[in-house]
Amino acid sequence: MLDTLKFFLFVVLLLITIILNQNVTSKKSGERDLSQFWKLENANGTLKMENLTLPSGVYTALEQGLIIESILDFKNDLTTKWIARDNWTYSLGLPCDLEDFNFTHVLLTLHGVDTFADIYLGDTLIGQTYNMFTRYRFNIKAKLKYECRHSLRLRLVIRSPVAEAASLSANYQSRKIVPECPPKVYNGECHVNLIRKMQASFSWDWGLSAPSMGIWKPVRLEFYNSVKIRDITFALSDEETHWSVLIGVYLEVGTSRRKINGTLTFKILGVEIPSEQQIIAVDETSNSFGELLVEHNLTIPRKDVNLWWPNGYGKATLYNLYVKWEDSQINNIRFHYRDTQIAEKIVRVGFRTIKLSQERTSDGLMFYFIVNDIPIFMKGSNWIPSSVLPESSYDENYVKFLLYAARDANMNMLRVWGGGVYESDYFYRLADELGILIWHDMMFACSTYPTNDEFLVNVAIEVHQNVRRIQHHPCVALWATNNENEVALRQNWYGTRLNEEAYVADYKKLYVNIIQPEILKVDKWRTVLISSPSNGDRSIEEDYYAKNPQDPRYGDVHYYNYVLDGWNPIIYRGGRFISEYGFQSFPAFTSWPIRDLDMNGLADLIEHRQHSPLRNGPILQMIEENLPMPTKNSSNYWRDIIYLSQVSQAMIVKTETEVYRSKRIEQGTMGALYWQLNDVWIAPSWSSIEYGGKFKILHYWMKAIFAQRHVVAYINAMKMLDIYLIRDTLGPNETWSVEVKVQRWNKFMPVEQLSYNLNVSKNTVVKLGSIDIYDHMNQKQLDAKEHILLIDVYRNDKRIAENFVFLGKVKQATQISNVNVNLNVASVSCNAASNIVKLSIEVTVNYPAVFVYLELTPENSALKQCQFSKNGFLQFKPIQTIYMQCVDMGCKSKIQSSDITVLTINQLMFQEDV
Repeated sequence: MLDTLKFFLFVVLLLITIILNQNVTSKKSGERDLSQFWKLENANGTLKMENLTLPSGVYTALEQGLIIESILDFKNDLTTKWIARDNWTYSLGLPCDLEDFNFTHVLLTLHGVDTFADIYLGDTLIGQTYNMFTRYRFNIKAKLKYECRHSLRLRLVIRSPVAEAASLSANYQSRKIVPECPPKVYNGECHVNLIRKMQASFSWDWGLSAPSMGIWKPVRLEFYNSVKIRDITFALSDEETHWSVLIGVYLEVGTSRRKINGTLTFKILGVEIPSEQQIIAVDETSNSFGELLVEHNLTIPRKDVNLWWPNGYGKATLYNLYVKWEDSQINNIRFHYRDTQIAEKIVRVGFRTIKLSQERTSDGLMFYFIVNDIPIFMKGSNWIPSSVLPESSYDENYVKFLLYAARDANMNMLRVWGGGVYESDYFYRLADELGILIWHDMMFACSTYPTNDEFLVNVAIEVHQNVRRIQHHPCVALWATNNENEVALRQNWYGTRLNEEAYVADYKKLYVNIIQPEILKVDKWRTVLISSPSNGDRSIEEDYYAKNPQDPRYGDVHYYNYVLDGWNPIIYRGGRFISEYGFQSFPAFTSWPIRDLDMNGLADLIEHRQHSPLRNGPILQMIEENLPMPTKNSSNYWRDIIYLSQVSQAMIVKTETEVYRSKRIEQGTMGALYWQLNDVWIAPSWSSIEYGGKFKILHYWMKAIFAQRHVVAYINAMKMLDIYLIRDTLGPNETWSVEVKVQRWNKFMPVEQLSYNLNVSKNTVVKLGSIDIYDHMNQKQLDAKEHILLIDVYRNDKRIAENFVFLGKVKQATQISNVNVNLNVASVSCNAASNIVKLSIEVTVNYPAVFVYLELTPENSALKQCQFSKNGFLQFKPIQTIYMQCVDMGCKSKIQSSDITVLTINQLMFQEDV
């Protein structure tokens, strides 16, 4: 009888357990993504759109609803200005799941609202947003429980950012925040520096005014009983035999102070962690915002992990770090359900050391990055948002395309510029995978900013949240608190000198006293620069306001020159690290959205979109200085000018970059990041990749310019030929053979050849020597301007590098011949699974061809992201094969040689109207 009773009780307990476990399934904590079925309308209700999906912005929604044409077309940046002067409401009917009310925490989390919004549940105002970069959380449990018996609607009433900025300016009590407005040629809006919004959204010298509004990141309902793991930070200390790892776990327990008790478990997948380090107990109280930081140390033997390396130096090895929270009462079934007491998060991490070294030299300070104990020359570009509309800037396919383009061009660093946005998690994850280091600005650029308490609190939260989110990524190399604001004050860009002391005090208050400490609260293991450009550690000695922030003996410099001949290498003064430099060109002729416009219409559109106050003058001046200039009445004037502008830009950036690479030993130059990688519309700009993904000639060239093994040669100030061999790889010494061929412009065979052999050690620059090339040619009775130098470098009989040197102006080379270029599509294949079509194209010439430029005709607009294996090249052999690939959805295109146009300098020199 007793045994029967025991069995009966066992069955009852088992049934209770099953019932409780069934409740676990229905009451599992987590998130509900509120991404679909949004409604948008303007203030007076005359414009309405239904069934919108997040991310969303007003401009994008209006275009999708066929209410406006794209803001990127024609002069629509002017015709759509009314949009940003209206107020707009996003609304959504909330699901009412009564079981959600039984959780301790029910939060509405807005990850990114652009920018000023009043948040309503039903008719109740539950909060406001006033920073595009900040995450906002609202405890809505009580409101939901009360209102859910009726239909409940979430509304975000988004106010005009243009009006808000103007209002803040009118009511600001201190000195003027300057510049108040952008230059008139920008066609922009005023006072963007008073609001925490993408600074470039009110216009920039490369971008249109698009004062966006919308919900550019997810909106989620979060519900749980215990905690949520929001962010994880990861810091390394490199010991002789092991890594000391400090992991920071940021827990959220609602929105108010609360006591929590439980355990955290740590695992790094693929790495053995001692059992005593895997689990820790937590018994603490959160802060008043419901947040708690828990830190934990791990010790990992160095032999157990592989290093993360930048692109070109090794594999970017990543590991999954897994963190799990379990509430201490998890096994007490009287009070809690198991699944509601667990929180988990995985982030990818890398094991690497990085240091910004600034040791003293005889004339200043060095400034270079050491990664895994290897000094590395940083090669790369500057990244602006991939779209001027924030809701589109997180497009993973386009971000992937751009980052792969950077990787394939041998870049190992990109600078996330301070007038854009803190990028998506996907951006940093992919940079981790590709080994692309990130120089990261905070989002402050080219301006003064307010320093009232409200603004400073707003900024502190923004910086703290974003650094927390990004910090664990091994790609992040350093933080800089702003772009060009120190040099703007020192050089009086905005007329601040009459009140300089006050403006400088505001500058230090914002960046030195607020932003820098907020970064260091989260990440004290990386260098924080107060500005870029700056004198680095020297700026600290000068109390963060250097006499010359552009001093080439310290820190980083930004260098632009629109007066001197940019093709001439002697104009480049160098520096320790050049974090901005570049020159403008026009996007391809076929890229302009001209429809039925004639050439006058195209000229007008180019003029409208040229935001540089210098207009097109520098572009045309550099063409006229070095290349044949078409006459303005030529029927092909703009086609030719656009092509020549891309040749000139490529030559200027090539020359400047190669000077910087060559000066690693002689001047301590250790970084070259040209301005800029990408664009936000089709317009004159400094980019190497057009908006949409078409490579300019410059980007084709960057692969060789940034190659791991490269030869650089140029004529120095003494009219001598300097030759440098550059090796950015590790390993034993290598023997390189160098051939310098003196080539006549109209002959395939060289006139003569000079040969050299040299040992090149790892990760360095070796100067082969200086050659009096002009004297040599005089002795050979050779006219320098009628010849070009072609330089090839071989290792083990395989060519590893090539380059060229002009001995005179291209436009003065009278022996350049009228060339016939014939194209033959030798093979075509298309992969139906990937939609990638690949072609091999035989290029045949009867004379050497100068800057051969290939482009698909507009009739092939269905093909996307087309790339040639090389472009804008010199062809000094009768035939060569060029490869091309495109995205061809459905593999429907039938490409023939007639679908590819060709331009050369030769052809332009023999046009009657040139």
